[in-house]
Amino acid sequence: MRSLLLNIDWAFFDKVFFHQKVSDYLLFSGIVLATLLLKKPMAAFVTRISSGLASRYSYMKHKDTIRDLLFKPIERLLQVVMYFIATEQLSNILDNVNLHRALTSKKQLHINLGDLSDHIFLLLFIICLTQVITHFIDFLYYLRLGKAQEEKNISKQQMLPLVKEMSKLLTWTLSAFWIMGAVFHVNVPALITGLGIGGVAIALAGKETVENFFAAFTIMSDKPFQVGDTIKLGDIEAAVERIGFRSTRLRNTDGSAYIIPNQNLVSQNLINLSMRDNRVLKIVANIKYGINHADLQKLIGLLKEAIGNTAPVKEQVEVSVEGFDKETFQMNITYHLPHPLPDDMKLTAIKRDINMKVFEIITANASLGTPVGTS
Repeated sequence: MRSLLLNIDWAFFDKVFFHQKVSDYLLFSGIVLATLLLKKPMAAFVTRISSGLASRYSYMKHKDTIRDLLFKPIERLLQVVMYFIATEQLSNILDNVNLHRALTSKKQLHINLGDLSDHIFLLLFIICLTQVITHFIDFLYYLRLGKAQEEKNISKQQMLPLVKEMSKLLTWTLSAFWIMGAVFHVNVPALITGLGIGGVAIALAGKETVENFFAAFTIMSDKPFQVGDTIKLGDIEAAVERIGFRSTRLRNTDGSAYIIPNQNLVSQNLINLSMRDNRVLKIVANIKYGINHADLQKLIGLLKEAIGNTAPVKEQVEVSVEGFDKETFQMNITYHLPHPLPDDMKLTAIKRDINMKVFEIITANASLGTPVGTS
């Protein structure tokens, strides 16, 4: 072995081809090969260390989610770093290659390949690092949201999505300024000053967006409702599904989604139906004239009994006569349901069942009238 090493012509590695030693070419090739072979094990190791620093939970419990969120961006970041180190071994070649392009008769563009390579790698490094940070924010959000759900902390469940989106927005904003300053050599302080002056015009142009943004913080701080609450805004009655920067998403019982600007939610009269312990519903029926007092009392009794015996209606069923027209008068039937409803019951099914019972009772009593509406 020793004799073999002595017979190697070490001077060969010091030979220069195109401004670069042979040893530099070999080192470049070795680093590229090592990167291709070891990028996945290295990324898995760094991912495990990163997740261990961020969480008190066991790695095994969350390893699938950790891999989905962190592995790929960390792998890309490590590749960029290793390829940059490899490219630096060929710096003499790159620094001696200059590109010239005539822009005008008096102006020419001069580009050094070494500087261009450095700027490209710096751009890729900033983008990949930003992706790692934003995915790390997603990982922290996943852990905190899971813990909030275990503790049934509605306030945290409502606040965490907003914090996550703000953190990611801030991260990408800082990365954009870093890229403009380090890669494109933009005067960032002057740019920020210009943005501050133009911010007034931008704020005026995006007045509604700004109002909705601050309305989101009003909702978070005052807590007129939370995710999962059922609210009523005008004619809309639906459950709160998500509170975002600009709007809040509601979903009613038939599955329809409403996207309401946050400003509308804080500026209009809003009823939080989840804060009540019962829900009041009303049926309006038109009854023809000609029914005598005894039959009317009998009809009222039948309606009260039928509705009162329908689960999960509470006992206070009310029937009153109001609204006299030329040929009919109105009978208002009011009943109460517990809120929230039992898990195995749906509001639409209960209303449909009671409406059918009312219709059958009225039509069975000499066709005295027909229900015309519910609320």
